[in-house]
Amino acid sequence: MADTFEQRTIREHLLGMVASHLGGGTINCGVTHQVGCELVSLLSAYREEERRLFPQVYLIGPGEADLLRALAPGSTPLSIGETSEADDPRKAAVTVLKNCAALAIDGWCVYVRRRTNGFDFGLFRPSAESYSAGAEEALTSSGLPAVLLRHSAENTVEIINGNGGRLEISLTTAAPSNKAMSGQISEFAAAACSDVAKEARKQAAGYLARVLTDCLRGGHGSLLAAVPHKKKLDRSKLSDGVVLAEPIPLVKTMLAAVSEKAVATASLLRSQESLLKGMMASDGVTVLGTDGSIRAFRIFVQKTGRDSGVSQSSAGGARSRAFAVLRGYVGGALHAALFRSQDGRMEVAVQS
Repeated sequence: MADTFEQRTIREHLLGMVASHLGGGTINCGVTHQVGCELVSLLSAYREEERRLFPQVYLIGPGEADLLRALAPGSTPLSIGETSEADDPRKAAVTVLKNCAALAIDGWCVYVRRRTNGFDFGLFRPSAESYSAGAEEALTSSGLPAVLLRHSAENTVEIINGNGGRLEISLTTAAPSNKAMSGQISEFAAAACSDVAKEARKQAAGYLARVLTDCLRGGHGSLLAAVPHKKKLDRSKLSDGVVLAEPIPLVKTMLAAVSEKAVATASLLRSQESLLKGMMASDGVTVLGTDGSIRAFRIFVQKTGRDSGVSQSSAGGARSRAFAVLRGYVGGALHAALFRSQDGRMEVAVQS
């Protein structure tokens, strides 16, 4: 019998998904679709020198106007280089990330812009502070031929188009989430800001959603809980870990930074955001108050009765079991709970 050989990749299916979503955002250029496909493949697990990098990439299709300026008014782009029409899509995407990914930190984003003879690329910084709405919000309501691509979980990339459509592509066999990552984070953030003053509640929830999105990207998985801010933690259900003697007033600091426009307050806010990111990268549950404060971290759940002692560690199965316990506490000890696995699955439970 003659030997046979066959090789298949997911490229055809991936290109179809990417092209459909970019087309829904009014990018109808086939070359741009192909570069977008390659960016998804690369961003799903991008590394340089064994270091993981998580750049946010704005891919801009053909257009007569300066679309980058429309997405980030007042931003001065830093041009890095160009690719030619002769470059294959894979080479173009690799060239962009190789030159820009390591620089896309502290608010800097990568842009890749379609030109007549290829693409030009570089970096831009949409907003100076985390409390500013930024280019993502401008993109989703713009209708412009542009998309945002970013790593959202292990081997998973989120694509947001100019009509507000969101697509998560997971290059794994994990079961898909029922809702978009961004929508579930916004739902949890709204619950965690439900006791913020009414006139500032929408702004607070939007800010917290952006911060949590950044903290969850590239992590090994996380558990979050929101508790009524005027009540003490129920230590029969939320045990061990670190309960802060004085909650960190994250949202209160953000609102002060917005009103005061002071360097010291903005610096304080960044330091509090860094603490939250570190807490969420730790084992256990990070607990927020419903006033947008940070109450505790490295908390382990306890279920009373025969199942007492249920805890969670960095293992995905244990984290899933811990979330099942947290879900049962929503409406009582908790106002909301959020679970994000390393492979990208997310679940949210919110008090009705």
